[in-house]
Amino acid sequence: MSTQRFSPNTEFVWQQQPYQVTRILPANLIEIESMFNGQAKVVSFQDLYQALVDGQIEFVTADRRPITPPKIGLEDFTRRQQATARYRLQVIEPLLKIPSHRRSTQDIDNRVEEVKKAQQLGHMPDKPISRISVYRWLGAYSQSGNDIRALVPKKREPAAEKRIENPDRVEQIIQEVINERYFVRERVKIDDIYHEVVLRIDHENRLLPAEGQLVCPSRSTVWRRIGEVDAWQKLAAKQGKRVARQEFTQYGQMEPPRFALERVEIDHTPTDIFVVDEDDNLPLGRLTLTYCLDVATRYPLGFYLGFEPPSYLTVAACLYHAILPKPDVQTLYGTAHKWQACGVPNKLVVDNGKEFIGPSLRDACLSLGIVLEQLPVRTPHFKGAVERNFRTINTGLLHMLPGTTFSNFTMKGDYDSLRFASLRRSELNQLLHIFLLDIYAESFHRGLGAIPARRWEEALDGGFLPRVPTDPDELAILLGRIEERSIQPYGIDFESIRYNHEELALLRHRLKTNTKGGGSTRVKIKYLPDNLGSIFVFDPFERKYLEVPALSQSYAQGLTLWSHQIIRRQVIDDQDRVSIKALALAKRKIQEVVEESKARSNKKQTRSKVARWQAGDTEGTSPAELPNLPNWLESEEQENDKEATDPPAPDGWSIEE
Repeated sequence: MSTQRFSPNTEFVWQQQPYQVTRILPANLIEIESMFNGQAKVVSFQDLYQALVDGQIEFVTADRRPITPPKIGLEDFTRRQQATARYRLQVIEPLLKIPSHRRSTQDIDNRVEEVKKAQQLGHMPDKPISRISVYRWLGAYSQSGNDIRALVPKKREPAAEKRIENPDRVEQIIQEVINERYFVRERVKIDDIYHEVVLRIDHENRLLPAEGQLVCPSRSTVWRRIGEVDAWQKLAAKQGKRVARQEFTQYGQMEPPRFALERVEIDHTPTDIFVVDEDDNLPLGRLTLTYCLDVATRYPLGFYLGFEPPSYLTVAACLYHAILPKPDVQTLYGTAHKWQACGVPNKLVVDNGKEFIGPSLRDACLSLGIVLEQLPVRTPHFKGAVERNFRTINTGLLHMLPGTTFSNFTMKGDYDSLRFASLRRSELNQLLHIFLLDIYAESFHRGLGAIPARRWEEALDGGFLPRVPTDPDELAILLGRIEERSIQPYGIDFESIRYNHEELALLRHRLKTNTKGGGSTRVKIKYLPDNLGSIFVFDPFERKYLEVPALSQSYAQGLTLWSHQIIRRQVIDDQDRVSIKALALAKRKIQEVVEESKARSNKKQTRSKVARWQAGDTEGTSPAELPNLPNWLESEEQENDKEATDPPAPDGWSIEE
């Protein structure tokens, strides 16, 4: 159960006292009652959420048992269990669209019949299904906060018996020929298809006894089968999917979401402005903005601003910022208004970028009860709210700041963006907070017909409460990247960094004694690309993750994977054996080159890779260009691109305007 709501009758323990939510009040207030002495008090939703994040609140069941999520992702179950859970979710998905108070027994019976018919046609797995099973799956999924892991079978399923099928062989041959010969770009005549069907039936009849001979169909029968082919499939086969999509898609305004967090859109964009170094004011480059927007209220949910190219790191950081509360923005950034929005989205709309379509994000969304909607290729209009918001940020803020690049060269004219660049990354981050919370969220939105902040407040006053993670610490595990490594007596070696913990010894022993044939000690690990200070090791026996710290915290804490791979590549080029000492020396060597090159920096060059290096540097030094190191940087990024989802960065450390 990964998410919960502070809704009426929800029970939790706060400051060692059991409480129950009794009423939802206006102005985002909640009345709670102590189950120990019956005293009632009113607290704000933000205070409760912050207490949950700080580890002071624990959700409990009606019999006072703590609600503890499994802290393992869907990918940590067996493939058969994953397939069963996805099948069950596919079965109940249409029923979830019907409100529970309107859902009838007839609706469930109709769905059971639909599934059985789909199984007979081979469109769904041939698994047992009944009304009772569907009732049970609906209850488990709803009670878990829409967590797919609640649909994982508790017991190991027996292997399904192989179903013996005896389809009409003639019809099968006709379909095979249509699929092979008709769905091609070249023009095909009906007679060509018919003649091929006749030849294949004749070939099979030579191998069959006289009483089992197949009867050739007529030409009109083959013509009718081709006529039954879906029109979209025909056009896609002959002219391509893009043409078919344009021909059969009716563009227009989609049905707007009814409540907050029902539909959330996320995307990336390069910011239209150059930022400068914190120390020497030389231009660093353009930052990438990963942004998350609630479509129903148009209120911003969260963002990530950094020099990293669009990757799983930026997506995970943006989601982490969007889900958790942000109570300190007024103190940190001087905004006049609080950042009200937070919580787990119901649906997350993404495009086809590598960072969005990987299994890590998909399984994290399934575990958090988030429907991940992947849009078709080249359909940005289906994600128009966040795309339009990027333009609002550019025209309303960035194009009015020194160092802007504008949207295109016609708007820019002879404006020298590098010459006038003066804003630091920290200053741009502050300005973005002020613009989003004090200007955009407080301005009238023509498409919405209201002010985003007022619309969010209206939702809260109307009784809406966002879903929150049952255990906020679980987010780091769910949003982590997946790898496999072996447990050695000295710990785990990951990217030449050694990690160890006393619990690994017992896990290694259990793996050796419980694994058939050879005693493999390979385990699944998860890590956060923006901090290699620790990794999470999956214990398949206890079904939980162990947080294992790096032995050299002074080197690894706060270090990004990108920066570490640059250092590691330099060491590999210099010597055969990689060690922490060698890595630290290489890191110092790179920093010395950075400092020496500072005086030779060219005002007309940007240093976005240097800034990215600085973001992952734990020593706090101020890097400049690295003109002497492009070779090992380039080779490392090419090698890293084979496994990581991050796209390779441009060659060299400097780019021209």
